[in-house]
Amino acid sequence: MEPALMGTNRSVGQETQLERDKLEKKYKPIIAVNQALNRQLVSFQANKKIPIYNWFSYKEGFSSDMVKLFIKECPKKKGVVVFDPFAGSCTTLLSAKELGYDSVGIEIMPIGNFVLTSKLTLEKIDLEYLLDGIKELRKVNFETFPTNSEYSFKHIRITEKAFSTVNERKLNGFLNYIANLKDEKLRQIFSFACFSILEKISYTRKDGQCLRWDSRAEKSKAEFDKGEVYSFDDALFSQLNQIVNDLRNMSFFGTKPRKDVKLELKTESSLEILPEIPNESFDIVISSPPYCNRYDYTRTYALELVYLGINEDRIRDLRQSLLSATVENKDKIDLLKKIYKEKGRLNDFNKAEEIFNSNSALQEVLGILKSYKESNDLNNPGIHRMVKNYFYEHAFIIMEMARVLKKGGRIYYVNDNVRYAGEVVPVDLILSEFASNCGLTVKNIYKLPMGKGNSSQQMGKHGRQEVRKCVYYWEK
Repeated sequence: MEPALMGTNRSVGQETQLERDKLEKKYKPIIAVNQALNRQLVSFQANKKIPIYNWFSYKEGFSSDMVKLFIKECPKKKGVVVFDPFAGSCTTLLSAKELGYDSVGIEIMPIGNFVLTSKLTLEKIDLEYLLDGIKELRKVNFETFPTNSEYSFKHIRITEKAFSTVNERKLNGFLNYIANLKDEKLRQIFSFACFSILEKISYTRKDGQCLRWDSRAEKSKAEFDKGEVYSFDDALFSQLNQIVNDLRNMSFFGTKPRKDVKLELKTESSLEILPEIPNESFDIVISSPPYCNRYDYTRTYALELVYLGINEDRIRDLRQSLLSATVENKDKIDLLKKIYKEKGRLNDFNKAEEIFNSNSALQEVLGILKSYKESNDLNNPGIHRMVKNYFYEHAFIIMEMARVLKKGGRIYYVNDNVRYAGEVVPVDLILSEFASNCGLTVKNIYKLPMGKGNSSQQMGKHGRQEVRKCVYYWEK
């Protein structure tokens, strides 16, 4: 299905923009700035000021305020069920609960389930009981507390030397102390507080595609200063104080939450779980998938994954199970065919493949990237495979989201366009065309007032070209 290319020189992209231009023209009338949205709202930035949501910094997430905005726009007011197939730190689910609506999410990263369990535990804890537990915790000398390797932080290669010697001793003393706590609620809450400060007490900072290492780290070769590296005790009790103060000054999940509100998180891959969900189960979908930007969450969240007991082999398997968004991802064609064959849904498998193969703008992009790969003009040859796999898997995701959405239901999907070797990949247009081919109506493509810039490397070679940051609004 790849288009015939006019050579393999650097002008090939400019000479084969035809299909992308057609798609741009088709959707231009509904691409518009939504004044209610801004970069803070569609990212984690707005959550930094919101209790509950700011207890753990999940930088790839969006804000609770954005979720509430979209839920409140839903014309159906009773019995609404909210769905998020890429739940992350569960902002969608918790926001729906706050508004009194049932919700279901899917999140393959163990971080999501741990964060959600911890926050639901905090909802039910007696504040005075928690304060008594913290009082006892303050009496412990973590640096000298006896440790057993069974309960200590078990590094993998990427996390070795992430902590100073003192902070690591205190971290392991703390882990051994809470391992012996009889009260499961206190153990969960204290563990969550520690989990939330790992970056603060380490020499690392999450930085896009990797963990960035401070020059003070023993293994660092870069001149980088992340700022203050907090002492373990200061960071831990500061985090607990923040949680306690928030619990004192707020009504957890709203002033009048429904007591029977249902919240469910499924902890596997959306590619495997979505086909199991019955038709027309949800009224509104609010989600943000991994972007097609080479970010590897298993690396940026390596400290948190190791803290949760995920070893090197499991992290490697997890990386391959995530929606393809890194150059290391292998294709999942055989897996998807097996899933749909076992469910007697090979016709749907073929439908998703046809949606992928028939998208001319996508095939144009893939043809160009393949040409650049062959001429060694991609800074990583795996980019072509990554982009192909990303959209191939998304054909199945969008087909299933359309199927599980009720008539009249809405999908709000947050994503960014990307640029490789100077070529803009119009993720918003391609995925919206997928949605249209699945029977959804593309109502709006809301772009943010300011798009995303390019790397200095991209601009140096190919010039500056702003790429859109968008929220897609599809309806059934």
